[in-house]
Amino acid sequence: MKKTGLFITLIVIVTLAAVSTVSAADDNWKPFEDPANPGSTMECTVVEPIGPNAKVAETLPAISAEDWSIGPEDAPLTILEYADFQCPYCSTAGLALAEFQKKHPEEVRYVYRHFPLSFHEKAPMAAYAADAAGKQGLFFDAEHLLYEKQFEWSALPSLDAFDNWLKEQFKENLAGLDYDQWLKDYADADLRKNVDGKFDEVVKLGIVNGTPTIFLNLNQYQGNLDEASLLKFLELFKLQSKLYQECPPQLLDPGKQYRAIIDTTKGQIIIDLFADKAPLAVNSFIFLSQEGWFDDTAFHRFVKGFVAQAGDPSGTGMGSPGFQFADETHELKYGEPGMVGMANSGPGKNGSQFFITYNLHDYYLESIKQANETASADKKLTDEMIETQVQAQLDKMSENYTIFGKVSQGMDVAEALTAGEKILSIKIEEQNQ
Repeated sequence: MKKTGLFITLIVIVTLAAVSTVSAADDNWKPFEDPANPGSTMECTVVEPIGPNAKVAETLPAISAEDWSIGPEDAPLTILEYADFQCPYCSTAGLALAEFQKKHPEEVRYVYRHFPLSFHEKAPMAAYAADAAGKQGLFFDAEHLLYEKQFEWSALPSLDAFDNWLKEQFKENLAGLDYDQWLKDYADADLRKNVDGKFDEVVKLGIVNGTPTIFLNLNQYQGNLDEASLLKFLELFKLQSKLYQECPPQLLDPGKQYRAIIDTTKGQIIIDLFADKAPLAVNSFIFLSQEGWFDDTAFHRFVKGFVAQAGDPSGTGMGSPGFQFADETHELKYGEPGMVGMANSGPGKNGSQFFITYNLHDYYLESIKQANETASADKKLTDEMIETQVQAQLDKMSENYTIFGKVSQGMDVAEALTAGEKILSIKIEEQNQ
């Protein structure tokens, strides 16, 4: 089954650790083969890719040739920033965003729009100077200069002093600047009028109320601006190109058993799949494995003694394959190590993320015991009451997260996993009953 894409793809380079291999000949296991003509598709709901916030897209002016922009128009991630050159937070943000774009020049577009705040008296003049440099293709060079030396010029005692500073610094530090032409453009009345009207113009939009205001693909963003944080969102938006636009074909044969052989950077893990108890989860897992969805993806979430979670190629914990399917409950319960379950974003919202559990009984037991130690005398729990609470936690987890497999070999490998270890590939095998 072919995938249809909407955005971009992701390439991750991994270091291959030595892995053991499993022979299928001795135990009658053989490589899984997709049915030649699947009779139907599994029941699921197709989910739209992450797109622009509708209100933001409707309200903000479309990005055009009039904007100061660097990076390709079709970049998977467009960062739009409304900022003020005298704003200290804008300095930190602008330098970080520009540096991120520089490190990912083919995948990130950075767009700057002026929003000079009324109480920053030097902000308009800084914008005049940057726009005049922009006429010569040097806007972002000017931005870097202004932000890098913001502490120096923002402390100047007057606008005249700042004017002299601009003329001196731009002449000395902007390589390739036609200084005489810049002086003319810097003093141009129309250029200045355009900047002066920006504050009132932006305020009327009702979305931008302070600086910096940042949008990622027209979704307002207030998170960290370090490279690791921004990279997660870049990968999330790149993942949208891999989303499926229809439900997977029905691949399971009720007369067969299935298992997954997962090669990781720590070694090999074999999972017996419970197709009879969780056919939706197993069918989806087999389909995605056959498609290579899990290849070169990280265990993006690791909680010691609790779970190791994977299945999101973006590594953000927010990625999905473009479809969701229902929860499946049965008599199996979490507690012992090695149970494999579906992570989800709510009831009936299972996608591609899954987790391998450790000893959940002991994890919950230790957690409740620790809380009990600090409880007041009248609220202390007996051992029996503690065990009852442990079982309640396990029951709740079993109700909320479909169990669809169990580690049959390689639990020592699973226990050696840490956040960031990778799945290299997943092979599916089948066996006649």
